Amino acid sequence: MPKGQHYGRTQTRAYTSEYHSIKANLFKSLLTKPLGNYSISSGYLSHDHKKLSLDENDNGIRYITFNINNKPHKITLKLDNRSASNKLYITCPYCQKQRQSLYAIKYAYACRECIGLHYACQSERSQERLMRRIRKLRKELWGYDWPDVNNMFENINYWPKPKYMRWNTFIERKNKISLLEQQYWPQAIEQMKATFGGDIRI
Repeated sequence: MPKGQHYGRTQTRAYTSEYHSIKANLFKSLLTKPLGNYSISSGYLSHDHKKLSLDENDNGIRYITFNINNKPHKITLKLDNRSASNKLYITCPYCQKQRQSLYAIKYAYACRECIGLHYACQSERSQERLMRRIRKLRKELWGYDWPDVNNMFENINYWPKPKYMRWNTFIERKNKISLLEQQYWPQAIEQMKATFGGDIRI
């Protein structure tokens, strides 16, 4: 079942996955480009959400402006020089807080908090979080291309040790996954019984 679904209940939350976003690293090249007008290449955004102007204030700080529905939306580009990566942030036009992503709504760009959006994982049941965690650890150990790495019905007890990995390390990591799977299945079975009814056995 897709994330954000509520098993028959009416959905009352809006999720980030339902909106198109712009990410800070999209604008990193504008830190060295000439001032002027630019456009975001996207087939999902409206004309006003794609067209922007690049300017610079008296302190040398650059900012971009979107003119959406005849209202300017000023977004400052702030470079974090505290790390070697020089991470770029963009400010929300409404709360002025530094963000990594802003979301396109009908007549604006704004951050998740100002719009009131939620992450889909916030509506996941405990077994769904466990399943996501198990799959992540499986991929870290056996790789993303390993057959049935996402198949929760496949038993990992007979999956081989990856080449060059120490046996002690392999056993420790595999046991961790097995323990999580032991926690997962009772919850998953109860949920399947509630959803489909009948006597379900794995």
